[in-house]
Amino acid sequence: MGHNLIALAKKNPNNIFVGVDPFLNGVANLVHICVKENVSNIFLYPTPVEKFFEDFKKIILDQVYILFPDPWPKKKHHKRRLVKASFILSILEKLKPKGKILFATDNKDYYERVQDDLTELITCKTPIKLIKKDPKHLENTKYFKRANKLGNKVHFLVIVKL
Repeated sequence: MGHNLIALAKKNPNNIFVGVDPFLNGVANLVHICVKENVSNIFLYPTPVEKFFEDFKKIILDQVYILFPDPWPKKKHHKRRLVKASFILSILEKLKPKGKILFATDNKDYYERVQDDLTELITCKTPIKLIKKDPKHLENTKYFKRANKLGNKVHFLVIVKL
C-alpha cells in the first residue's frame, strides 16, 4: 500500500524514493496518496523488481525495503518466494557500500529461510553484515497491524553491504 514509502518521503523531502510493485491497485493507491498529500519525491515503477533492475542496470541505491513480501506459505509454492540468496545478491550489486536491505515478515518459516540463506552468503565470504533488530522508523502499517492481530511476531533483518 506504500504507507512506509510515503512516510519516508515526507520525512526526507530532499531524497528520491522509488517504489516498485507489479500490482497496479497498489501503485494506483500510492499515486492517489502522493497527489492528495503533495508528495513529489517518489517515482513508481509498476513491474516486478527484477524488471526494474533489468531496465536500470546502472542504478545505485542507498537502501532497499522489502516489507511483508508474499510468504507463499505452502511448501510447494516456496520456490515463488521473492527473497532468497540470488535475489539478495542482485540487490547487493545495486547497493552502495554501507547500503542496507531491510526485510520484514511475520512468517517465521520465511524469516528462517532468509536467515539461513544469508548465513550461507556470509560463509561464502559475501561482504555483508547481518543485524537482527527492529528498524524503529517504520510505520505501523496494515501488515504490521494484521500480524499483531493474528498474534504473529514480526521478524526483521537488516543486511548491510560492507
